[in-house]
Amino acid sequence: MRILHLSSLYQPEQVGGAELMVETLVRMQAGLGAQVGVACLSRRAEPPDRSGAATIYRLGHGTPFHVLDWAEHGRLDRLRYKLAAQWDGRTLAAMEAAVRDFSPDVVNTHSMSELTPRIWPMLRRLGVPVVHTLHDFTSLCSNGAMVRHGRACERQHAKCRAYALLHRLCQRPVDAVVGVGSDILARHLAAGFFRDVPAALRQVIWNPIEAGPPPAPRALPSGGVTFGYIGRIEPSKGVDTLIEACRRLPGTGWRLRVAGRAVDGLDRYEGLAAGLPVAFDGFVAADAFLDGIDCLVVPPVWPEAFGRTVAEAYARGVPVIGTAVGGIAEQVGTDDPAWLVPPGDAAALAAAMARIVADPARLATGLGNAAAVAEGTRPQAVATRYLDLYRSLRAREPAVAHGSASQGSTSQRSTPRESTPQGSRRHAHPAP
Repeated sequence: MRILHLSSLYQPEQVGGAELMVETLVRMQAGLGAQVGVACLSRRAEPPDRSGAATIYRLGHGTPFHVLDWAEHGRLDRLRYKLAAQWDGRTLAAMEAAVRDFSPDVVNTHSMSELTPRIWPMLRRLGVPVVHTLHDFTSLCSNGAMVRHGRACERQHAKCRAYALLHRLCQRPVDAVVGVGSDILARHLAAGFFRDVPAALRQVIWNPIEAGPPPAPRALPSGGVTFGYIGRIEPSKGVDTLIEACRRLPGTGWRLRVAGRAVDGLDRYEGLAAGLPVAFDGFVAADAFLDGIDCLVVPPVWPEAFGRTVAEAYARGVPVIGTAVGGIAEQVGTDDPAWLVPPGDAAALAAAMARIVADPARLATGLGNAAAVAEGTRPQAVATRYLDLYRSLRAREPAVAHGSASQGSTSQRSTPRESTPQGSRRHAHPAP
C-alpha cells in the first residue's frame, strides 16, 4: 500500500506533538511494509528526498514568513499570515504535484494549522481517498486551541466562525476521520464536521509513544516531593494556574521544576514564582526530566486533544495530576478523582498537590491507568490500526463519493498516475 501523509510541518522542523506523531507513524508504517511518503511545508523548497524509508517532499511555504518565525512578527504580519495560509494557492499546487508524483493509494492529512483546507477538494478531484487526523481545533478556532486570553472558550466566537467557514465548505471530501482523543472527535462532530463520514470510519486512535528502557523502581521521596511541568510555558497550558496553586501549598516539603520555553521569555513567570521553590530548567530531554521528578502536573485550561506528556510520564513510572478535560482526562482516567482537577482551578490543583505533600505514599496509587495508556499508545499497534482503517476505506471506495459537484466529486476513485512539474512552494500558535 502506498500512503502519503500531508502535514503542516515535519521533523526536524516542529511546533508540537503532531510532528512527533507523524514521524513515528511514518516510520512504523514503513517498517510494516507500506510504501510511505510525507509532503510538508518547510523553510525552503527541496527536491524529493528518496534516500530513507519514506519519500519526503519539503515544499517551502507560500505565507509571508515561516511559522517557526511567528514570535518575531507583530499583529498585522500575523493576520496577513493567517489569511495567506487559508488561501495559499502555491502550497496547493505544490501539494498536488507531490500527490501526482507519489501516486498514493490513500492520503492521510494531519494538522491543517498552516495548510489551506482546499487541499481536501483537490484530493477529491484527483480521486484519492482521504483520511484526516484531528490533532487540534484548526477547523473550529483561529488559534487551533479553543482558548482566548488564557481561558477556554465556552462557545465559538464570531471571528472563529468566519475563519472556519472555508474549512466547513471544504471538509466533505474527507472519507474517514481519526481523533487522537474522544473529546476532539466529538467536538468536531457536534459542530457539524465530518457528518458524511460513516460511523465505522470515525475512529479514536491515540498517538504513538515510543517508550524507553523500563524505569528503575521508585523509592518514596525523603527530602520533599518534586513536582514537574514540561511543555510550552504559557497561560493556555495552565502554567499561570500551576504557579498560583503553588502559592497555596505549605511552605516546605515540596519543590517544582518547570521545563520548556516561553514564547515571550521567562521574566513574567519568574516574577510570578518569586520566593517559591520553583526552578526553570529550560529545554531538557523528556526522559531525563521525568526521571528527576516524583509527580507530573499537566494543567492545561484548553481541551488538549491528546497530551503526550501524560503517556510519557506513565512510561517512566511517574504519576500525573491532570486537568479533567480533553485527552488529559481520557488518559488519566476517572477511577480516582484525586488525580483530576477542573481546568483553571488553582485551589483544586493546590489541594491535589497538597495531599501528596502531606502523604507521599499516595504517589503509588497514581499509575492505575498506566497499563491501558501504554497499550493504547504502543507505536506498532497504532500504525497497524491506521493501516486497517486505510484498508477498510479502500474496500468500500466505490460507495464513498459523497462530495458535491462543486467540490470536484467523482463517482469512482482512481489513483493519479500522471506527473506534473513541481509548482511554486509556498502549527497551532497564538491568535494574531
